[in-house]
Amino acid sequence: MKAPSKASVVCLVLVIAVFESGAVSGYRILGFNTSPSRSHVIVQDALMKELARRGHQVTMISPYKEPETVPNYRKITIPIESWSKDFGSKMFTNSNSKVEMFKSMPLMLKAASDAVNNTIRSPEVQSVLREKEGYDLLITGIMSDAALGLATALSCPTVVVCPNAAMPFVNSMVGNPSPIGIVASMMVGLSSPMTFWGRVANIPGFFFDELFGIFWQSYQREVYNNLFPSDRYPTYDEARKNVSLVFLNHHVSKGNPRPYVPAMVEVGGLQIKEKPSPLPEDIRQWIEGAKHGVIFFSLGTNLLSSSMPPEKLDAILGTFRKLKQRIIWKWDSQDMPNKPDNVLLRDWLPQDDILAHPNVRLFIMHGGLGGIAESLFHGVPLVGIPMFGDQPANLAKVQKEGWVYVLEFKDLTEQTLTVAIDAVLNDGSFKENVQRLAQLYRDRPQSAMDTAVYWTEYVIRHQGATHLRYPGVDMVIWERYALDAIAFWCAVIYALCKFVAFTCRRLCCRRAKGAKLKKQ
Repeated sequence: MKAPSKASVVCLVLVIAVFESGAVSGYRILGFNTSPSRSHVIVQDALMKELARRGHQVTMISPYKEPETVPNYRKITIPIESWSKDFGSKMFTNSNSKVEMFKSMPLMLKAASDAVNNTIRSPEVQSVLREKEGYDLLITGIMSDAALGLATALSCPTVVVCPNAAMPFVNSMVGNPSPIGIVASMMVGLSSPMTFWGRVANIPGFFFDELFGIFWQSYQREVYNNLFPSDRYPTYDEARKNVSLVFLNHHVSKGNPRPYVPAMVEVGGLQIKEKPSPLPEDIRQWIEGAKHGVIFFSLGTNLLSSSMPPEKLDAILGTFRKLKQRIIWKWDSQDMPNKPDNVLLRDWLPQDDILAHPNVRLFIMHGGLGGIAESLFHGVPLVGIPMFGDQPANLAKVQKEGWVYVLEFKDLTEQTLTVAIDAVLNDGSFKENVQRLAQLYRDRPQSAMDTAVYWTEYVIRHQGATHLRYPGVDMVIWERYALDAIAFWCAVIYALCKFVAFTCRRLCCRRAKGAKLKKQ
């Protein structure tokens, strides 16, 4: 066999080098998410890291440190002021109280808007914005509206990652329709199709959602106007309508079918790995050494378990102490009084990777959509303890599907928690239902991550993909629903009816006069 010439070898090396350099350079993508709720950032982080793995140069700005290192992925951490301790204490005391939650909303919304302001003004971020290479795309979260002006500053399109199902103030970014008789308000929490009385209840819920969106945007608008003056940047409302694409961390199998415009794409379970990452060694040994399996307990990122009322904590500890299973508990402080030997505490845990382990038999959680999606994907049944917001509605849907035992926090005692855990562990229907629904959740033409990566690159390739833009996003409500046109036709029909009535009266009068003259 003839050996390849030196020239052919050099050409081959050059081709490979060019191919590899193109694959590594890819697009330059800037991620920005300063949400006070870390669970929101986790969803976007998953996408940003995968984009880096696929050869793009990714910079991610958020308040939370990243233990994982990924090639092509640069993390800039700007801490924000914590707001969740007082909020958690109020929610533990007044769980599922809408009044208490509404009282706390200004605190959360101000924390979110202040985080955007302080982060963008930080020297680290200002240095990123001055980089001469520029960026091909900006990716933000839903609580970072005030950062949308960065897209104008960087001359690039924007993608928004929504960690939940579609909400009114997210729909407005791309003009996504939300038929009031079909799509239930998040706060009302009805299932579709709604009954007559359900539609009646949904109307005030719809107007509340709209008012909440206005309230939400008022905080972000103030920060946006300070950061991006109107003489050089689009208005806040214009910036929101310039969003090219919205990713929803939601899947049709977990909710009611509803309409979407092309610029809104479901990627439910975006943070879930197809292949779990290796667990930290101490956690792996704890799980695999549990003869009777493991129970995972977490109340999410906004509630600090150490703020729990002492009588509730004692009830939980008393229940766990009697169990044969081992417990992994997301606990935010260094120690726990009277901790049972079968309980492992950690202030931060790789939730998705833990739930993926076959020895995890039950997840006790608060009803966040992220945790529900991960449990469903991995086939782990739940004990749900809803605390606030959309959590009661989320768990009510799962309860109808038959794979959660819902326990109100106010009703939590050692006895009620024991009954809930025993029911899920010993009644095989919970496990059967979640495994059956897991097949439905996983059955997609593309994984959530592949879908998100495709559409992210699509927006960059087509320079913002303006052809996906729905005309309704630029219309006011009476134009979008053709109320002005309907009013016009009503006026025309009314005028025609009046004209016909007038004509008929005139004809009748003439006939009457004619008949009267004939008689004379």
